[in-house]
Amino acid sequence: MEKYLENAQWICKFEKPNTSPNSLEPSTTVLSPYLKFGCLSSRLFYNRLNDVIRGAYCTKPPVSLIGQLLWREFYYTVAAATPNFDKMVGNSICYQIDWDTNERHLQAWKTGKTGYPFIDAIMRQLRTEGWIHHLARHAVACFLTRGDLWISWEEGLKVFEEFLLDADWALNAGNWLWMSASAFFHQFYRVYSPTAFGKKTDKKGDYIRKYVPELRKFPEAYIYEPWLASKNVQKEAGCVVGVDYPERIVIHETVYKINIGRMSAAYKRNKKVNDNGKSAKSSNCSSNLKRKRK
Repeated sequence: MEKYLENAQWICKFEKPNTSPNSLEPSTTVLSPYLKFGCLSSRLFYNRLNDVIRGAYCTKPPVSLIGQLLWREFYYTVAAATPNFDKMVGNSICYQIDWDTNERHLQAWKTGKTGYPFIDAIMRQLRTEGWIHHLARHAVACFLTRGDLWISWEEGLKVFEEFLLDADWALNAGNWLWMSASAFFHQFYRVYSPTAFGKKTDKKGDYIRKYVPELRKFPEAYIYEPWLASKNVQKEAGCVVGVDYPERIVIHETVYKINIGRMSAAYKRNKKVNDNGKSAKSSNCSSNLKRKRK
């Protein structure tokens, strides 16, 4: 903590959305495991951050470092007040969605064999190191749920719980609810691209070359989309798609549009159920008032 606090300029300019999900060097503090296990006091960190930024022009919550601590407290507060917070059924704030069950797709995602190098690199880093950047978590969570595979966020929660060093029950569940657009965040039409998103911060694909080594000799033009390379290019790189590296398990350009439609329909169903529930409660209240007046 003190190492990062020495760099007041970095702290003041910190904006979580502008950090890199696929940098080979950490672009955030990576203090979350220490906070999770109680090795670092969140109160101490909060107060030390305030000491550094006092009187300076700095970024503000929710994107600042202090904002990240406030998100932590937000999820703790909501989780404590919400029964079945880590489940869909019985969770009063969670949209009820007809997710698919597809064990083959789930295992491909879990083991980093989806055929999408950026997604696979993230999942392989998770399995080998126990940590991935917050925005990388966003990318693979969106891919598993509303973006591509249409598999329940509850399955993703289990995988993160298994592998993340900083796995925290409330934060894990809360972020999966958010990224699946089941609660908190409802702009379900905003989908992470499993190819374009990673290119923004790592055009050369160095992150992919490290965690998906079978693709390390691929030209930069194809490192995010190896299926576009000709067979000759693939052979020269020593990795043939469908033999040495898996074919894409879904076609993103097709499925994300279908899933937006499915999510739109799910939202309408949930709204109808909620509206009917409110009407029933209102009717019951009116009936009770009439009885009392009599």
